[in-house]
Amino acid sequence: MVVSRAAVSFLLCAGLVAAACSSGDSTAPSVVARDGSRSSTTTHDTDSTDTGGATEPDVDRPDVAVPATEPEVSGASPGAVTVGDPYVGDFGNAGYDVVEYDLTLDWDPDAERLEGSTTIDAIATQALSAFNLELTGFEIAAVQVDDSDATVERDNDELTITPSEPISAGASFRTVIDYAGTPQDNDFVAGEIGRPSGWHTERDYAYVAGEPLAASTFHPVNDHPSDKASFVYRITAPSELTVAANGTLDTRSEAADTTTWTFRQPAPQATYLTTILIGDFTVIDDGESTSGVPVRNVIDSDLVDRVLPLFVDQRAMIDAFEQRFGPYPFEVYGSAVIEGSFGGALETQTLSIYGADILGFGRPEDVVAHELAHQWFGNNVSLERWEDIWLNEGFATYAEALWQEASDPDFSYPDWVSGLARFGPALEAHVHDPGREDLFGVQVYLRGGLTLHALRLRVGDDVFFDILRTWNQRFGGANATTDDFEALAEELSGDELGRFFDDWIRSDELPAELDGVRLR
Repeated sequence: MVVSRAAVSFLLCAGLVAAACSSGDSTAPSVVARDGSRSSTTTHDTDSTDTGGATEPDVDRPDVAVPATEPEVSGASPGAVTVGDPYVGDFGNAGYDVVEYDLTLDWDPDAERLEGSTTIDAIATQALSAFNLELTGFEIAAVQVDDSDATVERDNDELTITPSEPISAGASFRTVIDYAGTPQDNDFVAGEIGRPSGWHTERDYAYVAGEPLAASTFHPVNDHPSDKASFVYRITAPSELTVAANGTLDTRSEAADTTTWTFRQPAPQATYLTTILIGDFTVIDDGESTSGVPVRNVIDSDLVDRVLPLFVDQRAMIDAFEQRFGPYPFEVYGSAVIEGSFGGALETQTLSIYGADILGFGRPEDVVAHELAHQWFGNNVSLERWEDIWLNEGFATYAEALWQEASDPDFSYPDWVSGLARFGPALEAHVHDPGREDLFGVQVYLRGGLTLHALRLRVGDDVFFDILRTWNQRFGGANATTDDFEALAEELSGDELGRFFDDWIRSDELPAELDGVRLR
């Protein structure tokens, strides 16, 4: 994510759906408050074609016994209501891994009302008597687990779901939640982090963007990057509006005065990396990279002529970064631009999103390179905990320099280092585990980028870029930590690097010199 700062030509970046329909003929669940009181929820009649996701025995193999009845679930207990990441409070839950979110969303812009149904396919990592999800706002109409009604207990953003029968450890299970209402920011991000998050409704368009939290403002979710999943988006909106989302457009179907757009994102995706746009947008096919990655942009129709030239180098950037980082990890890439501003830009997976204020940035091509690089660093290899955010932002900041090196014959690394060194005292702070209030601190971006240049000078170009490519090969589609990166760097370089990383990312004091440039 890039956070705009008036004095900087380096832009610092930060990250970016759903609502209520159906339940069939079954009885709506009780919603249980913390004080023990219950209130009945209403249901809406719709067709239901999904079946439960429980794993079935392999009856084609003679060596597999088929039990006559379901086995007893012994030792079942509730999944933990938090993963214990202090940067995001109680957000994130344990006891299961989500495989896929299938979002059915119906957006009424005049009423600012989102109705939807979220289907969550997951695998239990323990025997579960109950499990938690996050959802900000909305009225819940129905909850089912494997086609049976479930009980819901709610405490602000936390939903505790108790299925009719416990779930066995290792079992696949399917949860369907129907809900409706007007999207709103969660108090944690709006109050404590101080930036808007998730679903935003403007005068004539809506969009999704937010970091470190976003998804729980418009659909039930395990809202933490440690639980990545694939996504399907089925978004219905008035037919005069254009809809875009992560991944590729699968189908588009019209009915009366609305159109339903279906997008599929098969690659694992952290929940804050979701984006959706609904409004007067123009979709522009910008060809393919040399390796065949399709590039498509989604731009507010009033801004196309002004902002489209800023993205002309995206295909060349993909080519340059593939040489350094390995193959582009997803099926498609592109950029989206909205009319307003949300304070920077965000690397939402396969479709980075920008505000119109990108036109005022000193070097907008640096921001474009930054968000593209996040597709490898942050999106393909994702954080396990937010304390490691430098693995996203430091790497994307250094990618700005790598693009300048590849595209500008007059580029000089000592000049680049000198430019960052002008921030002086702002760089005198921890890069790793910077603290919640400094999650997007300047040192995370700039000193993080300097750390990578220092590592490159220490181990040499061949080893350094082998580290970056192996990082994506080994951890792509999953999560990793600073310890993982340090261990990989030591493995491939054959060097003891503990003191190096202590000096660069775990100490407040900035090293005195880099590439012939005094830093302090």
